[in-house]
Amino acid sequence: MARTLPEPLASVWAALPALAAEGDGSKEAQLRAQLDELARYDMARVSGRQLEILRGLVEKTPQPATGRQLRIALLHHHLRAPTLREELKPFADVSNLEQVRGFLRDREFAIVLHGHKLEHAAQFEHIYDEDGHQHHRTLVISGATFEPGRESDAARLITITGMPNSPAVTIEPLPVPRGGVDPRDPPAVIRRIWSTGVIPGAPLVIQGSDLDEVYDRVCEAAAKDAANGTLIVHLDLPIGPTGELPLPSNYPLPEPMEESERRRWLKELVTWWQLERSGLEHRMPFVHGSRLRRYGGKINQIDRVIKLLKRKASTRALAVLIDPFRDFTADGVGEEFASFCLVEFKRRDLEDGQRAVDVIAFYRAQEFARWWPINIAEMRHLQWEICAALGFLPGRITTIAADARTHSRSPTQVAMPIIDRWLDQAPERLHLLANALVHGSVREGTQRDAVRGWERTLADLEVTAMEYNPDGLPIAIEGLKLLVSYLEVVDEEEDATLKSFVRVLRRLARDNEGFEGSTRSKAEFDRWAPSALEAVLELRALTKKRLGVV
Repeated sequence: MARTLPEPLASVWAALPALAAEGDGSKEAQLRAQLDELARYDMARVSGRQLEILRGLVEKTPQPATGRQLRIALLHHHLRAPTLREELKPFADVSNLEQVRGFLRDREFAIVLHGHKLEHAAQFEHIYDEDGHQHHRTLVISGATFEPGRESDAARLITITGMPNSPAVTIEPLPVPRGGVDPRDPPAVIRRIWSTGVIPGAPLVIQGSDLDEVYDRVCEAAAKDAANGTLIVHLDLPIGPTGELPLPSNYPLPEPMEESERRRWLKELVTWWQLERSGLEHRMPFVHGSRLRRYGGKINQIDRVIKLLKRKASTRALAVLIDPFRDFTADGVGEEFASFCLVEFKRRDLEDGQRAVDVIAFYRAQEFARWWPINIAEMRHLQWEICAALGFLPGRITTIAADARTHSRSPTQVAMPIIDRWLDQAPERLHLLANALVHGSVREGTQRDAVRGWERTLADLEVTAMEYNPDGLPIAIEGLKLLVSYLEVVDEEEDATLKSFVRVLRRLARDNEGFEGSTRSKAEFDRWAPSALEAVLELRALTKKRLGVV
């Protein structure tokens, strides 16, 4: 019986111990009889010699002048069970299946046709190497069957098109007609079988509809696989209430906040970035809103987009944020402009008859831990603005970052310090803060919010001064100066604490302005940071003494 088995099984069989020797009804004889019976089954196996012969044939086959050679394997047995149906029998699968799969992978077979388990299946099989990396993908097509009840797919016509560079397989089910019954015409199945080889440095694409899930993935990718490379993120988020802006639940906020405060913080931040005019443009001339709504001092690009999309779907609904005349220098030295470069809005028809506005934004560089979520909220803000004018719904958001990064940066990196932004958004809060400091008491409501903003200003400044960042971080200047001017109207001679507060505040504003006006080198940072940290400690102590907070 051993001679009926292929190697290496034949040698193993011959080497069975004497326990399995023939006998006269003993247990040993019964065991031998069971083994002989098992050996009579038709074992599915492709020997190593057969695979070597096949490899030689493949390698000797003339290659096409252009494109890749399309390789098709025809097997009796399947590579894996094509459906959920179970088959309980010995040797139902190829015994050396992984060896066969490895051969198909290494020889880059694009299609495998099989019989045995005749099912209505056409599935991609991903074959991995020993290290667990996906190495090859092949399309596995099961042979059809005349099984009763499945006459609509009794045979299959397979057509290959798109050769040589973009091959695709069309699988047309061929039904068997039954007397008196109208034939069914099932749709064809089409599968692309282009090469899926990954080019080193190719863009990485992450997509999803759960913001928390996608945020964790993009941060991981920007820190590792896509670091300093191109990272494309595609979001299809739930619409949510009108005007609502999304933010990942684990976004590193500057301080713990209740949900309502968290939403207000995000809205104020995004609204500042979208201001048409800012009193801080001399320090940050690329505030997004001024470029979108006052490009070149006269073009409102958002209004233009609304007018375009109102008439029809258009590929011209673009807005640019880079102005070569303002932002570029002849030699590229001393340039400073926004990472957010370009945005396109697309009108899309929905199945229920409504329309959506999708947005695609391009960034020359993008930090993902802190900046990307703010950018997503900003894109949703723009969608809401355009949709309100058109009666559409906010749709998908796609960001393309040419240089993906992620760093443990301070929240101040995502905007001007809050006390400076107050000049644009809420100048009354500087009055309320000064009033609290002068009178040594805090009323609930907006005055309490102003004091919290002051606490956050000190916390952000402290973080900024603790670690050098070559990209540069905005630091408080104008807000400090204005606060000084409000406090100076009080007779400081009668209030020593207030006098000390104004002195430290004035010194900090002067030092911050000097540092921001410098080249912001590491050496200049090292000179500025100790003084800034000392001022933060003094102001904290004076604020606590004055108000009992911080």
